[in-house]
Amino acid sequence: MLVYFADLAHDYFKINEYTPTGIGCLAAYSKHKLDDKVNFRLFKSVNKLLDSHDKEKPDLVGFSNYAWNTGLSKFAGELMKKDNPSLPIIMGGPNIRIDKKGIEEFLRKTKYVDTYCMFAGEDSVYEILSFLLSQPKEMRKSKNLRSHITNGCYSINNDKLIGNSDYKRPKDLDEIPSPFLTGLMDPFLKDGSYPIVETNRGCPFSCTFCVWGISALNKVLKFSMQRVKEELDYVTKSSFESSVIVLGDANFGILPRDVEIAQHIRKLYDETKSFSSLKMYWAKISKPHMIDIGKALGHLTHAYVALQSLDEKVLENIKRKNIRLSDLLDLIKKLKEYTSGARTDILVGLPGETYQSHLNSLEKTLSLGITQIFGGEIQMLPGADMDTKESRKKFGLKTKYRFFEAGYGVYRGKFIYELEESIRQTNSMSEEEMFKLRALRAFFYASVTLGEHIPLVHYLKKRNISFTKVCEELVNEGKKNSFLKKSVNWLTEQARGEWYESPEKLEENIKKDNNKVKRFLEEEAFVRLNLGLFAKICMDQKQYDAYYVVFNKVLSKFLSKKDMVVASEILKLCRERNYFMRYKNGDKNRSSSLKLLPETTDALIETGFIKSNTKDKKSNSIQISIEPVIAKKMEKFIDNHPKMTLLDLTQILINYAGRFLMKPHSSLVLVTNIFSRVAMSSAKLSRLFRASENLSSCSSSSMPRVSQNSCQKRSDCASESIIHLSSAQR
Repeated sequence: MLVYFADLAHDYFKINEYTPTGIGCLAAYSKHKLDDKVNFRLFKSVNKLLDSHDKEKPDLVGFSNYAWNTGLSKFAGELMKKDNPSLPIIMGGPNIRIDKKGIEEFLRKTKYVDTYCMFAGEDSVYEILSFLLSQPKEMRKSKNLRSHITNGCYSINNDKLIGNSDYKRPKDLDEIPSPFLTGLMDPFLKDGSYPIVETNRGCPFSCTFCVWGISALNKVLKFSMQRVKEELDYVTKSSFESSVIVLGDANFGILPRDVEIAQHIRKLYDETKSFSSLKMYWAKISKPHMIDIGKALGHLTHAYVALQSLDEKVLENIKRKNIRLSDLLDLIKKLKEYTSGARTDILVGLPGETYQSHLNSLEKTLSLGITQIFGGEIQMLPGADMDTKESRKKFGLKTKYRFFEAGYGVYRGKFIYELEESIRQTNSMSEEEMFKLRALRAFFYASVTLGEHIPLVHYLKKRNISFTKVCEELVNEGKKNSFLKKSVNWLTEQARGEWYESPEKLEENIKKDNNKVKRFLEEEAFVRLNLGLFAKICMDQKQYDAYYVVFNKVLSKFLSKKDMVVASEILKLCRERNYFMRYKNGDKNRSSSLKLLPETTDALIETGFIKSNTKDKKSNSIQISIEPVIAKKMEKFIDNHPKMTLLDLTQILINYAGRFLMKPHSSLVLVTNIFSRVAMSSAKLSRLFRASENLSSCSSSSMPRVSQNSCQKRSDCASESIIHLSSAQR
């Protein structure tokens, strides 16, 4: 029997970065239990999936169900069903409303799906395959699967919902053979996907906006130490040079044994240098062994701890009572001393959050020394506690719809996209305040997270000046500047134009404007990351110059004349650090020397931005340099794209996240494969634009209908395993 499992991802904007470990676990488990009676094919590319289907005609297809691939799965599933109406199709994952009404609603809207597997799926999928194998080949059809009750699964049969939530969660996770050690992930590793390795499953926390800690999955189970080490050894040897290893745990470090795992990872790095960094979610606890993990991993990882908010009432509203804020803050403070820095999320629109309390959270986060601050509007995830009538009513949660970030592309001549349902208003924050925060966060993001003005941020912090207040004034003054207001107004228009009352309204709007698709693909992508504004400014030298004129004007409202002299010089330094802008404007010097006033140099030393031994007492000069190898790769990319689009530049900013904005006392250290990945993205963008030009119009036949259930996140093809890796909103 031939079985397809698909964990689809849009591949026009970036390569499929991660191995589909979840569907790999499903395949490995069933393959072992069924003595190789089933032949599995695993897919991430929708084009490869459809091409293989046309040639091989599988006996069953299983789809994962993420927020970023619902439209893709619908597109592929409906094509397959049209070609073969009797083809059994299953789907799985936790991002579905888990009450029977919600499950029934989903299945009636997703008619191509015969059976939906809830929660952990290894045993459920095995039972489905066993049932089909027990039937004569001519009986292995869609209608027979719909009539069969499998534990942990639901179907619509004879217009009625049948099934149950009784599923088996393996007590011994080692019963699931490794998808890496069995070779199932080899094709993806060869393609450059980052390996996702699970050390445990489960989450003891119950944050209302997340589905990771629902009751069915809250008990933490662990893979054996031997299994974990063998997988880490394997991916280290099998991954491409300068790869990234990803730990798919909800809370790495929650178990004391994780120290040993961290030490093993560091040992592998020291011996092989075959990977460059480690991505992981740190456990939200403050225990001594967490520091030991930080010491072991060192520069290989960031101290990424998701704060979400620093307002105690808000944290209570999202059921973070069993996560002590003081513990998280203490953890970050300690870990950032040993790791490559600290990162966190501060989300917009949490229940009880006000405009001012959100700004306070940003300021408090800065005071902790955290400059990698991410986050955006809250996505409403089916299956999460927040996505209930009770929560919506209690906190006045009102939502709208938009395109999911980078979740669109042109496949077989059709524009396929994903939708996201996000909170736009609460009892404590209006939509207008959210729009206001969008512009403010754009300046904040460019200055802090992107790193454009980190030295200035530290200088203002030493003088107890609120940087969020500075950003508020940047928005106000930017609207008045004849050059800068173009970009500020553009961001405002983009922000207001990206939201729709319903999925149907979004689709209707696209149909009305035949150029909407191409314009959206070229200009509107990635704006929600708050990088679009800065990218727009960077593309025009007059706007870039105006940006610094306005910045100086704003600072003069907060600083004395004496301090303004220093602040202006720091701004000058910030401009000089931006190697991208210098190179773009014809300055190809990879290093430069900038003379500063003695008091400016002293201030930079005081803030910790430069080391005292870098100060030349005679000239007060600062050397700014970039790693030659990295500079060469970046220069080549820029030279090959002389007419850089907004999307091109924004893609670069996303990939570099400030890394080409150098610290003056050190060379730039970058993952060497970033540039090649950006170049690959550029090639895919060109292909996408060519494809979009071939779309004469967006007729109803070429536009897939996407229902409200398209905004599901962190689901996998009946697998619990991918739940752990995909929780950006935690």
